Amino acid sequence: MVFMKIQRCLPAFIICLAACQQPAKQQASQDSTVAAATQRPVFYTRLKGTLAGQPVTMQLVRSGEQQYEGWYAYDSIGHPIPLYHQQDSSGRIVLAEYSGMDDTPPVFTGEITPDGHFKGRWVGSRQFEFDLQEDTKGAVLFDVFSFSDSAVLFYNDPGSPMAIASASIVWPVGGTDEAGLEVIRQAIGKSIRNPDSLVKAPVNGFLKDYLQQRGEVDTNALETGMGATWNWTAESRTRVVWNQYPLVVLESAGYEYTGGAHGNYGSIFSVIDLARKKVLAPADVFKPGYEKVLSVALEKAFRAKYNVPANEKLNQGYLFGASIMPNQNFFITGKGVTFCYTPYEIAAYVMGQITLFVPFEDVKDIVNEAYLQ
Repeated sequence: MVFMKIQRCLPAFIICLAACQQPAKQQASQDSTVAAATQRPVFYTRLKGTLAGQPVTMQLVRSGEQQYEGWYAYDSIGHPIPLYHQQDSSGRIVLAEYSGMDDTPPVFTGEITPDGHFKGRWVGSRQFEFDLQEDTKGAVLFDVFSFSDSAVLFYNDPGSPMAIASASIVWPVGGTDEAGLEVIRQAIGKSIRNPDSLVKAPVNGFLKDYLQQRGEVDTNALETGMGATWNWTAESRTRVVWNQYPLVVLESAGYEYTGGAHGNYGSIFSVIDLARKKVLAPADVFKPGYEKVLSVALEKAFRAKYNVPANEKLNQGYLFGASIMPNQNFFITGKGVTFCYTPYEIAAYVMGQITLFVPFEDVKDIVNEAYLQ
């Protein structure tokens, strides 16, 4: 069996890059409140309300002009779903759910009102109105910093290939004590404590590497129109996935195209326990010997998500191996755990990034009691 074309390859990284195709250097930062958000270039907020009669929580980031993204979850399930911006000529906010499975995913379409509500219509298999309001109780407050820049390969050639890079980060500014804020800063910036420097670093580094490649360029190929692979792009994003004391979950997502058939992308997650003042590893959440139990649960989640029959082996057209072992790239909410496998980690590129959610109820015997609600 050939590998199934399950993944529609490249989530929002390509979509967002289309909005970043600007040769001019740009930078923005702003405080963390959604009031009068339509007048601000960037912001983060946590929103709460109902969808289809069920309580939901959304983490929403605006990182630039008409550049919105985030995550949301039904509170009773606790399974965060990524949201990626789609262009809309009317100026409305359009956020598509991303699972890697849907050609026509469910979509939130709405606007932020002057009093801080995100209101509109959710369209999936059915349609529902939604009205989400800022709610920061028990949440860490974040500022947003963004930066973009570009470089041409040959300065005096109007047809020169070019590189475009952009980055955005969230930066904690309140909502918990200083020790908790410092743990979050460490998770985001490692040794860098200046968010302005931090957001510029990946952009400047990428463009510097690009310009150092001049000596390797085949100028004959450029003249014959074969130089498209020298149009490089890069994007990095730090997003809030979950934000409810004592847990904060951050996603560090990146995409790069540096020539070849396709770009590379992936997400790394950090889960921070503000009560314990530490970034968690699976061994902090699960009891010794958890790997075997989680492997069974992850296979169950994979088969359900990708509609794999019970009588088909995972390594026959789906994955490289016959089983799925838990890795260190994970996050938890109050209701379950998600493990993330970047492209090529356990499957071919066509499968894309694989994220698998396991409800704690399914594996509660191996979960440390501190993380069971």
